Amino acid sequence: MNGQVFIGIDGGATGTRLRLESANGSVRADAAAGPSSLTLGVEAAWRNIRAALEDALDQADLAANSLSQAIVAAGLAGSRNPERRNAFLTAAPELHGLHVYSDGYVALIGAHGGRPGVVVAIGTGTVAHVLNPDGTSRQVGGWGFPVGDEGGGAWLGWRAVAETLHVADGRRTNPPGGSPLHRDLAAALGPDHGDLVSWTVGANTTRYASLAPTVIDHADRGDEGARALLEEGGRQVEALIRAADPSDTLPLALTGSLAPIYQKSLAPGLAVRLVAPEGTAVDGAMLLARGQAPDEVLVA
Repeated sequence: MNGQVFIGIDGGATGTRLRLESANGSVRADAAAGPSSLTLGVEAAWRNIRAALEDALDQADLAANSLSQAIVAAGLAGSRNPERRNAFLTAAPELHGLHVYSDGYVALIGAHGGRPGVVVAIGTGTVAHVLNPDGTSRQVGGWGFPVGDEGGGAWLGWRAVAETLHVADGRRTNPPGGSPLHRDLAAALGPDHGDLVSWTVGANTTRYASLAPTVIDHADRGDEGARALLEEGGRQVEALIRAADPSDTLPLALTGSLAPIYQKSLAPGLAVRLVAPEGTAVDGAMLLARGQAPDEVLVA
């Protein structure tokens, strides 16, 4: 190999993205593999990261021993658990350097180019991260469904199902028979009590999140019940932002599949701080691998 290489990794519960760059900053390879969230196990994480590394080395026409000259920054879901993090580091192949960060932190660094700011990821769940001017960082939310992730896709689906059940047993009577959203969900979940019970017993985060597009579609068509759910979700997202940055001064970026939905209804004081994300989580990992962004220093 000619010179050192830098590798940035974004590893989550749905997949792994990896980039390999030469010392001069040119991209030599982009690769992807299965999930590498440490919540799924360290062995599984390394198996998928190794697959992405092998693909990247092949693309760049580099030998396997080139990794001994690689500086790697990996943003991994579940890495804030000390036992998982230490086990991951222990199982690493021979590398010139390996730095592990939370997946949210590399997304934050990518969104603001390593400068102070707030990023809120709004997809199946919700979580906010902030990099303060003093170099400290903090996470707000992200506790996971159903105890957290307010405003996310799973939360929207869960709330819509709960309201539909209230309509079914007569606890929700305004409007009579529920809104079109509730009627459509009742038809989709099942025609009788047993079907509803079966659906709810078997429902998980993904299943609830699959109903979020139905809520959004009905809101777009003027369904007041659906609109009320999105308004409440918007308030939850705004609460994350204000808790992450009580000063109400830092640049704000929203990412994730539901970001465009909530971005349209942000309070004016928050909307004026909105900026487009400069880059992705992989971009953030690359900045960290090169030492061009501050290390993660968490505060309560």
